[in-house]
Amino acid sequence: MKRPIPIHPSIVFVVLVLLVAPSAFLQHKNLPLLLFGAMCISFCLTFIWSRVVIRHIQVRRIIQGPARAHEPYVIRYVVTNTSKFIAGFSIWIEERESQRSTWQHAFRHARGWIMEVGRRESVHGESIFYPMQRGEYTFDAIRVSSSFPFGMLKSKRTIAQPATILVQPTVEQLKPDVIAAVITEGPLGRRSKRSGRGGDDFFGLKEFTSGDRLVDIAWKTSAKRGELVCVQRSISAPPRIRVILDMTTPTEQLECEGDKRMLEEQAISLCASLLTEASSQGHEVGLTILGVTESCNAGIHSGSRHLGKLCSSLAKIKLDEDRLPMPARLGFNATHAGLIVIRPDQTKPIQQAKDAWYFTASQFEHLKKDSKTEAVA
Repeated sequence: MKRPIPIHPSIVFVVLVLLVAPSAFLQHKNLPLLLFGAMCISFCLTFIWSRVVIRHIQVRRIIQGPARAHEPYVIRYVVTNTSKFIAGFSIWIEERESQRSTWQHAFRHARGWIMEVGRRESVHGESIFYPMQRGEYTFDAIRVSSSFPFGMLKSKRTIAQPATILVQPTVEQLKPDVIAAVITEGPLGRRSKRSGRGGDDFFGLKEFTSGDRLVDIAWKTSAKRGELVCVQRSISAPPRIRVILDMTTPTEQLECEGDKRMLEEQAISLCASLLTEASSQGHEVGLTILGVTESCNAGIHSGSRHLGKLCSSLAKIKLDEDRLPMPARLGFNATHAGLIVIRPDQTKPIQQAKDAWYFTASQFEHLKKDSKTEAVA
């Protein structure tokens, strides 16, 4: 199916002038002269009107927070008409590309459109951008234009308004048992659940589990029930997980095949996906980034705000910089937290995280949730 190709009004105007002008000036007929005069008036009216309207248009950009790669991102604009007498119609808004801006390298081009903005009135418009890769990108200026009423000439105005937008890495939905495997039975799982909230006061009774102290066993209650029951003296805290992103190996030294830079990006996306999945299940998460200037050793907390800060740290990683060596000490207490180490290539155990779970970027596809299979089931 062929799509119709729109014809610009300026082309139509030029064609009509070439058809009408010879009849108007060579044959001296009244109708062609009237048509030619009307065309000239419309041309001048478009030029003057659009110039006057654009001169009184002010635009302010509204940034609503960080974006996420491969997800639509809305940038809002407040358009104000400062004129006392003239209303504006058909106002186009777009971000200008320049040497000082970097957004054009990661965002698909988009435009916003305002149908009408009255005298001394402010209206809101928006443009839907689509970021293709993570990182920190700058915007330089906003360009507003209008060709109302006949669309033959376009008047433009550029308004300088620098801004920066942070694009967080892609987050994929993981299989639910990935996080469950880290916090279930075993030394790593028990360590992630060991801390509690409260004091030495009596809170309740619970079944005896591995790791409970003998002094906490309620022997009389255990004898009545026929099973070991412990005194619970605190409210159980949610499991705690720390994700370590190991980027100490330079890109050219990675032991893998294919696009090595793509594997590093997949490792960053896997890290963001694990943090998001653990946080959505109510767990407390922390992040440590090794090997890059954007170092991070955030504490273990819960909540969307804390998760946003961790993903923003991942977005600021610059892979073109020189890598830093592995530190002698990681600088965090891993006594009460499950550890997950992520590397782009084959795993190399870290001395202070020997009992951690190790993942590589090549495992990312196998850890993703298969929506097609679950839909059939």
